[in-house]
Amino acid sequence: MRAMMKQDAANTNSIWGVLTGMAGALALLAATPAFAWTQAEIDAAIATIDTPEARLCPESNGSKLELPYEIKDINGDAIDELIVHQQASGAASCFGHAGSEISLLISDGKGGWTDAFGFPGSDLAFHPRTDSDWPDVEILGPGFCFPVWRYHEGSYGIWRTCEDGKLVYAEGLRDKAVPSGGGKAKPSSHSGGNGIGTLSPVEVIDVASLDGIPYDHNGSIMIVDGAKGVIVYDRPKNSIAGTVKRGTVLFRGKPWDMNNPDGALIDGVAHTFKKGCDATEYPVRGRYHVMYGMSQFTLEGAAPIRSKINCDITSHSMASGNARLKFDIAWD
Repeated sequence: MRAMMKQDAANTNSIWGVLTGMAGALALLAATPAFAWTQAEIDAAIATIDTPEARLCPESNGSKLELPYEIKDINGDAIDELIVHQQASGAASCFGHAGSEISLLISDGKGGWTDAFGFPGSDLAFHPRTDSDWPDVEILGPGFCFPVWRYHEGSYGIWRTCEDGKLVYAEGLRDKAVPSGGGKAKPSSHSGGNGIGTLSPVEVIDVASLDGIPYDHNGSIMIVDGAKGVIVYDRPKNSIAGTVKRGTVLFRGKPWDMNNPDGALIDGVAHTFKKGCDATEYPVRGRYHVMYGMSQFTLEGAAPIRSKINCDITSHSMASGNARLKFDIAWD
């Protein structure tokens, strides 16, 4: 009996050891990046910017081009990018006021590399987006205003630039600038399953792309940007946070001048939201006046009534709680 008990204990310890080993192996695998560049591949990437032209100025000033680098997966696809600084001790003037140039090397997946930047800068600051895996990139350097580049249609382009010390949209000011709204097309509309009303995919945009005023709407903080003709959720209230996220477009219409002393007509399309469903669309109108309406304005229109069993619209009504959208300026 004792021999059997000892054998059972030995078997248990053996099984436990195997399981522990497997758990350790799985943990090691989980901690290992899905893809890592070899040193030879890194050297080949850096060689694309280690050119005679890049070395000319430092060497002419009795120095040597230095290329320290950082490995970083900036878009979460498990394929690392390389951030490379071009600098030279005693020859900082070769790289402008920043004292260095900065490159972001992105693999093309075929052994080649694209340098997204390659111009003066001291460092990069990455700002996550809600509508793309590729973050916005702020080019840091001397001064107090830094340009922001955005990934658009397969590459990075200037999105916001500095004018008179202020950050403004680069569209119309710089060649090949990314559109101020990020260039994202409005989702296409379609009829509901029963043919009543109009539905469209929920539109979410980057709040950082807006230059508007905060308003309270039923306990949610919105950004009202008349120049772009949009009203967007900035901080949805807790009761709808599971359905509506930051950047969701509540209203889109014709742009209006928020500083027009004669006031402006707000005319466009509003949306209602239901978890797991496309957004509804319905026309609304209202008046915005800088003198008395700036602190409060209202949009009105017959709002869709949803089916309780699916995503369809069953009717429209002015008695709906969504038929009158009230906005009060938020001074927080």
